[in-house]
Amino acid sequence: MTYLRSLLILVLFAPVFLAAQTSTLTYDDVVFKREFSMGIQAHTNGLGINAHFVKIHSIFKKTIFEIELMDIKHPKEFRNQSIFSSSRNSASGYVYGKQNNFYNLNFTLGKMRMLADKGRKSGVDIGLYYGGGLSIGLAKPYYLELIYGNGSSGNSFTTRDVKYQAGLEPEGNANIFLNSDRIYGASGFSFGLNEMKIYPGAKAKVALVFDWANYNEYVKAIEVGAMANAYFSRVPILVALDEEIDYNKFLFVNLYVKFMFGKRW
Repeated sequence: MTYLRSLLILVLFAPVFLAAQTSTLTYDDVVFKREFSMGIQAHTNGLGINAHFVKIHSIFKKTIFEIELMDIKHPKEFRNQSIFSSSRNSASGYVYGKQNNFYNLNFTLGKMRMLADKGRKSGVDIGLYYGGGLSIGLAKPYYLELIYGNGSSGNSFTTRDVKYQAGLEPEGNANIFLNSDRIYGASGFSFGLNEMKIYPGAKAKVALVFDWANYNEYVKAIEVGAMANAYFSRVPILVALDEEIDYNKFLFVNLYVKFMFGKRW
């Protein structure tokens, strides 16, 4: 009799147990198939923005396609203040000896392996992200506003926006471009946009990703890692002031931290 009573209870309440089990599996198993996030990052030699397009295979594995735009400064860059700068004129600061601004557009395909699960609504997901891909380097000529002589008035002068050209006048302008007494300031960003030179290369990265969003459908994460960009030739960011030493590089290794926000569906 006791056996029959137990069997009857099991039959009556089986749908409730199954429904509860299905709900748990639907939440914790592979509910989300896609993820998109955008972020900003700071690295040891500049800043960047990026977008992640993610395919979720399971709660333990993801495939990530990342598009990223970064600026890269040379470690030896230093910013000077123009000797003509004052509250009465528009003279601006400039980077001495710089001949190109350098940016790179990266296309990275990577994998993420989850190392720790945050649980239902609290804690932190921890993932290991690694990948590699194509890096397109973009070198934009760096223009300076240089003083080229007096105007019609004795205490006025004329300026010209010019980029670096090796050699002395009249073939080049190194004697003026590198003379701080002739530099009025840096030119605007638009100068040189139509003169960009492309440097093809490759990128590799490895990082840890910490996602602390309260609900699984949202992405709030910090990515901390290291990346390397390599190109087929040296990128001329700085003028070679020392003929025996070329400080320009073809390999750029940076540590970085990235903040990302997005959604899963």
